[in-house]
Amino acid sequence: MVAKIYWGEASRTSEPEILKKVEEIAKRHATVQGHVPELLWHHTFTNPTSAIREALDVPEPTTGSRVLYILVFRKLLPITQLHGKELFDVWRQCISCHLTLWKEGVYHRDVSPGNLMWYWRDGKRIGVLNDYDLSSLADDPGPRGNERTGTVPFMALDLLTKDGQQGKVKHLYRHDLESFMWVFAWICLRYRQGVLLRRLRPLDEWATSDAIACRKEKLDFLHNLTPFPPSDIDKLTWGVLVNCMLVFKRDADNRYYLRFTSSSGESQQPYAEDSDLDAFLSKFTSLDHWVELSKPE
Repeated sequence: MVAKIYWGEASRTSEPEILKKVEEIAKRHATVQGHVPELLWHHTFTNPTSAIREALDVPEPTTGSRVLYILVFRKLLPITQLHGKELFDVWRQCISCHLTLWKEGVYHRDVSPGNLMWYWRDGKRIGVLNDYDLSSLADDPGPRGNERTGTVPFMALDLLTKDGQQGKVKHLYRHDLESFMWVFAWICLRYRQGVLLRRLRPLDEWATSDAIACRKEKLDFLHNLTPFPPSDIDKLTWGVLVNCMLVFKRDADNRYYLRFTSSSGESQQPYAEDSDLDAFLSKFTSLDHWVELSKPE
């Protein structure tokens, strides 16, 4: 078992409440059942930081108030331990779980390596989409939508802009899916056989830069992709990485041009949600390398 102790925003729907919704969805959808964390026990402390601030006569004591939570989960294994087809299988399962949850009104909004986990079941690796303390619900009256959430190295390029950092860009499904791609690149390039490289690790700049600088680094990465994999990365895994990035780049370019022209003569809204999330994901799942790696052994 593992315990998670954190101060959550009082204005946000709590992680235990979100996980309750997730468990209800899991009962109806095989893509979610078994692919979400198992909450064994939790406790919410009754004294938020606003009570402490009020006792100290701090002005506006309820502003930014936080509540202390303790959650106990069944222990899981990190996705960074995996490589090649094993990595792809667990990563793909997490993407499927994420899509179903999004369509059911649970928006994760913080896809990162630390939130993609796995465990053994009947001799198979089962991917788990973990950590919902920054998630929101479709019917949540609290913070959601344009509020900036995520881990900078893995955030979508749209959200790393100045507007994105100021909360002027709505967080969409495609932004989370893009985060999955950045996570895949991060693990493929910085780990070998499940072990973090000891020196000369690629992409260090993503983790040490602010949002605007990180965006520039990631754009450089996109513009300098090569079809030829490093000698210690297999061709299929590299093919998935490169082709997924190219699909995202092409989609982003198309959205950029649509801002200036349309059949009606009016500019298109660049941050509108895609009407068919399955169709958007199929741009990736239909790629040859993706299809090849998805075949059972």
